[in-house]
Amino acid sequence: MNIRQISLQQCFEQIQAGDVLVCVNRRLARSLSAQYARFCQARGYRAWQSPDILPYTAWLARVYADLAEDLWHKQPGDLPGLLLDEFQEQLIWEKIIFESEAGAGLLDARATARRVQEAWALCRQWKVVVGADQHWQAPDPAGFAKWAHRFEQLCKDAGFMDRAGLADCLAKAADDGRLTNVSGLILAGFDEIAPADRDLFEALFCRGVRVTALGAAQKRADVCRAGFEDDAAEKRAAAKWARDRVESDPDARIGVVCMNLAEERSRVLRVFEQVFYPSVPGFADPVEHPVFNISAPPMLVQYPAAAAACAILELVQKQNADGAAWSRLLQSPFLAGSQNEYHFRAVVDAALREQGDFLVSVSRVAFLARSMAGSGGPFVLSDLLQGMQNQARDLPDSNAPDQWAKIFVQILDAAGWPGQRSLTSAEYQSVAAFRQALEGFAKLYPAAGNLSFARARQIFVSMLHQIPFAPEQPEAPVQILGLLEAGGQEFDYLWVMGMHHDAWPPSARPNAFIPSAVSRTLGLPHCSPERELIWARQMTARLLRGADRVVCSWGQSDGDSPRLPSPLIAHLPEAGPQAFESLKKADTWISRAAPDQMEKLSDISGAPVPAGAGVSGGTGIFKSQAACPFQAYARYRLGARGLEMPEPGLNARDRGNLVHYALERLWRRISDFQTLADMDEPGLAVCIQEAVAGAVEKMAAQMPETFGPGFCRVETERLAGLLAEWINQEKNRSRFFVDALESRIHVSVGNMAIRTFADRIDRLEDGRQIIIDYKTGSPSASDWFTDRIAEPQLPLYSLAIGGENLAGVLFARVKKANCAYLGIAASEGIVDGIGCVADDNKLAADAGSMAEVISGWEQGLVQLSKEIASGHAPVSPQSVNKTCRYCDLHGLCRILEAGRENPAGEGMQ
Repeated sequence: MNIRQISLQQCFEQIQAGDVLVCVNRRLARSLSAQYARFCQARGYRAWQSPDILPYTAWLARVYADLAEDLWHKQPGDLPGLLLDEFQEQLIWEKIIFESEAGAGLLDARATARRVQEAWALCRQWKVVVGADQHWQAPDPAGFAKWAHRFEQLCKDAGFMDRAGLADCLAKAADDGRLTNVSGLILAGFDEIAPADRDLFEALFCRGVRVTALGAAQKRADVCRAGFEDDAAEKRAAAKWARDRVESDPDARIGVVCMNLAEERSRVLRVFEQVFYPSVPGFADPVEHPVFNISAPPMLVQYPAAAAACAILELVQKQNADGAAWSRLLQSPFLAGSQNEYHFRAVVDAALREQGDFLVSVSRVAFLARSMAGSGGPFVLSDLLQGMQNQARDLPDSNAPDQWAKIFVQILDAAGWPGQRSLTSAEYQSVAAFRQALEGFAKLYPAAGNLSFARARQIFVSMLHQIPFAPEQPEAPVQILGLLEAGGQEFDYLWVMGMHHDAWPPSARPNAFIPSAVSRTLGLPHCSPERELIWARQMTARLLRGADRVVCSWGQSDGDSPRLPSPLIAHLPEAGPQAFESLKKADTWISRAAPDQMEKLSDISGAPVPAGAGVSGGTGIFKSQAACPFQAYARYRLGARGLEMPEPGLNARDRGNLVHYALERLWRRISDFQTLADMDEPGLAVCIQEAVAGAVEKMAAQMPETFGPGFCRVETERLAGLLAEWINQEKNRSRFFVDALESRIHVSVGNMAIRTFADRIDRLEDGRQIIIDYKTGSPSASDWFTDRIAEPQLPLYSLAIGGENLAGVLFARVKKANCAYLGIAASEGIVDGIGCVADDNKLAADAGSMAEVISGWEQGLVQLSKEIASGHAPVSPQSVNKTCRYCDLHGLCRILEAGRENPAGEGMQ
């Protein structure tokens, strides 16, 4: 059959005569519907009937439904099978694979099921006889052949019709004269037609149905190619080019095709937003009247309303969640009471984070919310969580999908989803799409059978991960498309990105479940490099004819190696730099202003500390002031804090606290060197065990969800071994007495009075004292002697004791297989490995005594205190790589946005 090509005007006239326009994809159907509306407006119509324009898959389903209805009236005993949707079919494939011998050894049976489903669709569309010859004896094809036979048998026994076989089924119905509701058919965007589809069109043609095709664009385009430094530069150039085209020709249709848009979507979107909406922050709501529209939308589950619903269902099932999930849920506007309890829930979230448990139960959060609310409320959150506990107890063991769908709705309604505030347009549409997906889930019964709640929720969430969704928007002048979505589209201007030699022609992607010999013989899509080259040539020719002006571009480097233009565009004239000079113009009003109109202000000071007022923060404010004055001002003067992020198990701070608790208990029991020396090994082990048990018990009270029986046992063993190793360091010291543990210290620095706590202060026989600070990381005593005293804690403690009474300042590094004392001492022999200050040329090189060391520290600390008192607060980290890496105030100082190096040490643009 030779399908006649028709023009766009003829196409629209045939639609008015009753023909149906069938498009290769949904986007082309929407585009042609919009063009039909303009066609009718141009003819002066004030109203018109909606055109019959459908994507091909939707048209097949409609014709099949019409056939079933027609047979119901004429031949009730010869009805076609129940048409499976995509998810019903996927469940059947999963069931077949899970139950098969070959499926038992698969790492990801669900991913395999999707690939098998793709292979089956190829076989049906290209009329491949599965298992027909010796080529199918290889392991993967042989396994697929067995699964396919089982699938066919199951569909036959259950009366199912798979979607991949629709064209073949309808072709047979047309041959038998049973398709009576198709009067005329127009095809649009079909670059190639699979054999099964061609058979259907030929069968309709033979039955007198008019079958035509919308002719492809045959524009004599002004075409060029352009290379850019890298992919990022290419994206920026395409975005600025598109913006220039919109500004110079507002009525033009502009297309931007990205070869791998699915993978690059977020980066492309970010660049186009920066270029088209430079004054709108990235976290703002979508622009009301967008200038561009981007395809390859994210999955429905990624939208906040749908994600919140999934989180609610998961919480009812598991009755616990990790800290990040609780944070998202507590801050979600899609729960009951979210508006009235917004601030209260933020406080609950912060409290959960500070407690540090990674997994937290519903009951504990409900108790925390109720206790924090007090007697006067608010109680919506705690009541909501209590309701989730009650719902979990009332769930049936098994149910059909339609019944589970009703229960899902009841759970979400009880949680107040989707919230009490008015939804934005995008949120409203995502909620509607979620409910539509729930209706689809309810129809899974024929394929799924009865399910547990956990399995039902898993299947439903899996569906949401496979449903692409984008809110409906007005037609925009700039369309950003994937390669396949550009099929059949026509533009005034077109830019095609990513046409380098590694990407175009694309590499072959044969399906492993179809023998390569069979694929090559029949010419299946993506089966070989030769097949991909033929297809790429056809696509390239269509793209080059698809607009009046076409730019084909590529990034000349991927960061590691150079790239060449695709050989399929090598013949095109290359545009020189002057062709895109206009793209270098400024993006924002700030950069457009003349230099003499701009005034720079350097504001590096906050409010000074009022006379007589104190500043809280202890030694921490001095450490922050030394590291970065802005950090100190924001944290201790403004009270800015980053939220904690719980981790599985214990983080470094929690492990350090646990060691501190244990050592404090141990030394309260032992108290001095002589008691330690007199202890035998069993007695010392008992002391260590008791100290560790008390520390673990104290920490478990703070983090009950983390400290389960098994975790307590492991931590007790680890901590006991660490303390036993540390005690060997203590045994090698000269005689000492533990004077103070967690002792309060008062010290004055300049005009500032500091109150803090010292981990431990030892007293020697001669009355002098040693200050000891426990560290479980990798401390460095050299940080006491930097220009700004990077570690001011022990120097501050030293001022309180004074140089005459101070025998040593020590870090106690309590670290597995690396325990040691680090620091300085007033004389030899106080601690093994710690030399005399006067002889130490590494740390205090210019000091001849401890008094001189303390004097130097005092000068540096007084300078820091003056900075603090004056409000000196420039964003000036001593080391971006060290100071900023562990700082939680990046969003406040915006050092990364200012073009400095990021915390990982990589340059920022």
